[in-house]
Amino acid sequence: MSKAIGPMPHIEVKPAESAAEKPLRLALCLVEEEQSLAPKLRAALRTIAFDSNQVPYWPWLVAEVKAGASLSLVLPSKQRLLLLSAVDAAQARLHPQALLQALSHGAHKPQQLLKQAWQQAKRPEIEERDTLFLEQSLELEPLCLQLEAFAKRRLAQKMAGLPFQGKSLALVFSSPAMALILSQGTALSGYCDETALSGSYNKTALSGSCDKTALSSSCDEKALSDSCDKTALSGSYDKTALSDSCVSSFCVSGLAFGKESSSGLCSQGAPWLLPLTLIANPKTLLSEAQTALQQAQSRLSQSMSADALARWLTDELKTLEQSFSGTAPEGGEYYSLVLIGKDAAELIAESELLLGQLRKITSLAKLPELELITPNGSVFCAQPLGPARLCFVYPGVGTAYHGMLGALKQAFPKSYADFEAAATAENVALSTLLPTALSDVSNETTLSDKGEAAPSPAPTMTLAEQAVAGVGASVLLTQILRREFKLRPAFAIGYSMGEAAMFAANGVWDKPFALVKPTLESRIFSEQISGALTAVRQEWQLDARDAICWNSFLLRIDTGSITPLLQNPAYSRVYLAIRQGPSCVLAGDEAQCRALIKALGKRGVAANRVTAMHTPAALRVKPELTAFYNRPLSGELEQPQPIYISAGSEQPLKPARLERKQIAETIATCFSQPLDVESLLQRARKHGAQLFLEVGADSQTSSIIQAMAGKQLSSDIKAFGCDRKHSGAADNKALLKALARLISHRVPLATAALYPQLARPDNLVT
Repeated sequence: MSKAIGPMPHIEVKPAESAAEKPLRLALCLVEEEQSLAPKLRAALRTIAFDSNQVPYWPWLVAEVKAGASLSLVLPSKQRLLLLSAVDAAQARLHPQALLQALSHGAHKPQQLLKQAWQQAKRPEIEERDTLFLEQSLELEPLCLQLEAFAKRRLAQKMAGLPFQGKSLALVFSSPAMALILSQGTALSGYCDETALSGSYNKTALSGSCDKTALSSSCDEKALSDSCDKTALSGSYDKTALSDSCVSSFCVSGLAFGKESSSGLCSQGAPWLLPLTLIANPKTLLSEAQTALQQAQSRLSQSMSADALARWLTDELKTLEQSFSGTAPEGGEYYSLVLIGKDAAELIAESELLLGQLRKITSLAKLPELELITPNGSVFCAQPLGPARLCFVYPGVGTAYHGMLGALKQAFPKSYADFEAAATAENVALSTLLPTALSDVSNETTLSDKGEAAPSPAPTMTLAEQAVAGVGASVLLTQILRREFKLRPAFAIGYSMGEAAMFAANGVWDKPFALVKPTLESRIFSEQISGALTAVRQEWQLDARDAICWNSFLLRIDTGSITPLLQNPAYSRVYLAIRQGPSCVLAGDEAQCRALIKALGKRGVAANRVTAMHTPAALRVKPELTAFYNRPLSGELEQPQPIYISAGSEQPLKPARLERKQIAETIATCFSQPLDVESLLQRARKHGAQLFLEVGADSQTSSIIQAMAGKQLSSDIKAFGCDRKHSGAADNKALLKALARLISHRVPLATAALYPQLARPDNLVT
């Protein structure tokens, strides 16, 4: 039973004055009733009842939670807003709508309070432009409605955030003077609902009082704001017409095309991709893009028959493919807008999001960097990079997850069947390449600020099994991208073991699945640099009786702070295995690693994988690695081949001069020396790569690359994946979003695999 307490005392709490103060990390969770909560949490909750016009005094609430309390704020509607530490919320298996990261208040101007709050939240300076200013106080109920809209990424103002980072929202109040910074919680809804779009939350609290200067200049070209013109949207379509236009016995993404095969990426129940091709020059691009979106809205709002919808989509796909191989009229260039939505209503909402941002652009000087992306994947790029900049990125080990790529079988039955047949020919089980029995529970443990952590659980897969699964995912996705969509990457790079995957996936080796059994049986991966770690035992001069407790840790810290400490004999068995811009990976003796992390005053995430790759121990087995990867090359390479850029070679490997010994030496060199991801990417950028598409399970490597862009790397780099473990894996939505982004960057691809239900001419892309 939760404990009720009286009104909040209005006591003074010291404002957040120091920029060095840590983020708060307090969870804001909306719940209907406390009975659904874990018993332990229910017993700990303290209840505060609010009137409809009562304003929460956030400094007191935050002080109570920081002191260990878990609060239940009850609205007149009986809905409850829980305020508790993020750790307690995670342990109770709650998914917060948002995390309160910072609070600043006191006798200062709102702009100064806001700056303090951003500093406390440790968010990038770019996000300071994206703030909602509120003149009046915000009661609890409107705030809860805002939280719901925030979780759906459908707020009426821009939400800040770089790609692959959680969105953030700043709220500034004048009475009392206060600034709050919220970040996206895990209660993220992938699709918007009618309530969020129609703006049913308290419009008075959100209208009129915005700082127009702050909002008008707040277009983050890298990640689209989730803004929505509610007035335009609410009257822009006839709901009856929409529902009537999408009725049939078989529906493809909300559009009926008859009872043909349900294969294809946009099959039954999956999102729908609608490309819009423009012809414009830099001066007319904004107006042409807005016109195209408005025309699409008009057509989507009409009561169209299934045949009419199919004809329109066919025409748009044909126009897109013709534009890839044709030349635009003199004085103009081709551009592409892409809308993604599960039905016509959502496509209209997506177009409104893009329109809202395009209307904010007041200067043509902003166009070269403009790339607008909605959370649903709709996208528009004002300066496409083109196919000559496309680079396939192959991830390393540890990306495999339960049921990965399972939805590809229905979407691409032929490619999946060919993949399975090639594995069967080498007597390799499909479950080895695409494991389906993995646990969804993460094996990672996090070090606390005090450097403490729970004992490391045992890994579910060996290093060799992880490597094979990673290659399997990369091979299948590469075949689909190259054969179904006719994508032709100009470059390819690999992250650690991804170097082996990139050669196998692009058909460089003869019968790549012939490498599976040797990998699983090799002493290199089962004993020397993993498992018993015999190479480590030799490096450390241990005998058979000495135990080795090995682990690796991910840290968010610049490596310059670590290097001097590694000279200390107390950390002689700690190695800086991977450098990757703002983060790095330490590997070695677990106790020494934890001691070093504690000395740094940082938190580390334990990978709990036993691998000595990229350490001196791996250098001991470099000759064996070279011999292992010295494999016969394919007699007929699938053309065109990309330029291979390896961490193990200063010079790229040109497809016309590929040699088996050279490939083996570069892979062995990569595996046996520390991996410098920044250096690898800088070389790839120097050769022309800018558009990095991760081809493998999940999107870990592309997240790393994008985090480095604009800091350690050039700001014109774009990185994204075509699979996401927690988003879009069941319906291939991540792949659809990746294709949409490629289309917007004017990378030629065939579209027949999107909608095989449509009767269209042969592909125009070669």
